[in-house]
Amino acid sequence: MLKKGKAKKNDQQESGLDQPSDSTEEADPPNRAILAAIAALRNEVTQIKDDICATIDARIQTVYTVLRGELATTKEELQTSISTLEKSAASHANTMGEMEKSASQQSDDITALQRQVTRLSSDVEKLTEKCEDLEGRSRRHNIRIIGVPEGTEGLRPRDFIAGLLQEVLSLDEKPLIDRAHRTLRRRPEPHEPPRPFVLRIHYFHTLEDILRKAAAEKQLFHGGKRIQIFPDYPPAVAKKRALFNRTRELLRGKPGVRLLITHNGTQISFIDAKKAEEYAERLPTPGSTEMGQKDA
Repeated sequence: MLKKGKAKKNDQQESGLDQPSDSTEEADPPNRAILAAIAALRNEVTQIKDDICATIDARIQTVYTVLRGELATTKEELQTSISTLEKSAASHANTMGEMEKSASQQSDDITALQRQVTRLSSDVEKLTEKCEDLEGRSRRHNIRIIGVPEGTEGLRPRDFIAGLLQEVLSLDEKPLIDRAHRTLRRRPEPHEPPRPFVLRIHYFHTLEDILRKAAAEKQLFHGGKRIQIFPDYPPAVAKKRALFNRTRELLRGKPGVRLLITHNGTQISFIDAKKAEEYAERLPTPGSTEMGQKDA
């Protein structure tokens, strides 16, 4: 109500100013100039305001258009990337499924192969034992002589070896030998040791006599050269027997024990060389306290 009253008062004043009056026109010419300047300023401010609003609207519209375009582009890019990722994830899922199937199949195959390898290993072990046994049986009539100089056998090695055995072991007659030859390798140089002789004795009891007499003699010489006579064991058997060397050393000189692991009339066989060595170490030595108690 106050604003309306003031407005009416101002209108009345302006209308009073607009009414022709000779005294006012003559008395207030500066006021008219001021009012005209105010009116012109008001119009100019209004124009500036309209220009600023138009500029702001234009800028807002431009920014809106740009942002909308960028958002649309970004949305398309994201949709493309998401689509690519979905396809990649689906492909990986298929690959993982195939890998799981393959791994399961391979696990089954490996299990079957392990069973087969176990069976084949057992068969190979049995066949190896049989082959070693057959090879050992085929060499039961063979002996090996080490230390015979090269070339001394001449052209008839069988007769030469028969005479050598008769002379060295003081045999009643020459043993009957089926075959006699050097081991199959290159001829050694003069400074190298000679090749061993391998011979097959026709009669097994003759072979036993030869080995028994050779074991009884500490050293054997022929032509001034020391020779050694051994059974002709297969290489695998020779390696296994070598594992018992320490055991044989421990058993030598102990009472009631022979190298056949016979102790006080009781035969004991070992497959493990370590166990045989431990057994030999536990046996009493001559003159020990335990032996003194047994003798008492």
